[in-house]
Formats: sequence, structure tokens, C-alpha cells
Amino acid sequence: MKDTVSVNSSFSTSMKSLHWAIAVLVLLMIYGGFTLSRETATLHFGIGIVILTLMVIWLATKNRSPRPAYPPMPRWQEITAKAVHHSLYASVTLQPVFGLMMVTTSKRDPVAFYVIPLKIAQNDTINAIGHTLHGINAWILTALVAVHILAALYHHFFLKDNVLRRMLPFAKP
Repeated sequence: MKDTVSVNSSFSTSMKSLHWAIAVLVLLMIYGGFTLSRETATLHFGIGIVILTLMVIWLATKNRSPRPAYPPMPRWQEITAKAVHHSLYASVTLQPVFGLMMVTTSKRDPVAFYVIPLKIAQNDTINAIGHTLHGINAWILTALVAVHILAALYHHFFLKDNVLRRMLPFAKP
């Protein structure tokens, strides 16, 4: 499906809000996932559900909200940008799904936000698959986030185009 391109030079306020809410939560989750403890696990589970919900909203609204055209750049960069974006969408969406595969089939009785029970039924096979996929995808997601941030900074500081400014809240592209 072809991206909707707009003559606007900035993303809509709703898309910026979703982007930054998801970005902050994903960064917290990456840090939290690599430093997880029993005390923080309940928050990790809950925030994962929030991210999944926000990603469903993002994906549902993405094609309804015109996206600004890319600034002039070599074709390979545009293809790479689209590949990284689509990979981020998939990785961020799948990460909580893999997490849910783990916690809903756990031997323990996990809860989100200290109150929402998550266990459905113990299943060691699904739990192990979820655990493996969640771990592998965490590294993929971390690499994609790093590439995404570095590319935005490269565009802003070296190419001096509007790629970063068009997604910044309150910034004029």
C-alpha cells in the first residue's frame, strides 16, 4: 500500500501525540525490560498492554492522516526510511503480543498495574515460544529505535532538513 503524501510539511497533532506517547513508553519498556525485577514486572506488563492499544490506534489512523512528503533524498534513503518505519510498526506491535504469550501462559499469576490478572492457562510450550520471541524482538526493536533516532538526528544536524521538525511537537517545519 502506498503511503499517503500530503502537501503539509508536518504531521497532524494526533499523529505527533501518538508517536511521542509510544516513543516514550517504548524507551521506558526497553530500559525496564533489560532491568526487570519482580517489583517492576507488573508495570512492565501493564505498559505493554497500553503500547499495544496505542499501536492499534496508530495503525488504524495512520492511513487516514496524511503524512508529509519526504524531503528530496536519494531513492535508497527513502526505501530505507520506509523499511525502518514499517519494521518499527511490526516490532512495536508484536513485542507486547509476544509478552502476552508469556504472561498469559505463565506458571505464576501475573498481574498488570498490580490489579489486572493476566493468566489464562498455564502452557509451557506457548510460554517458551513467547519468551524466546519476546527476547529476540527486544534486541531487534532496540536496534530499530537506535537507527530511527540516529537517522532523525542525522537529518536534523547534518542534512538540516525538516524530517525531525515535522514530528516535533510545537516545532515549525
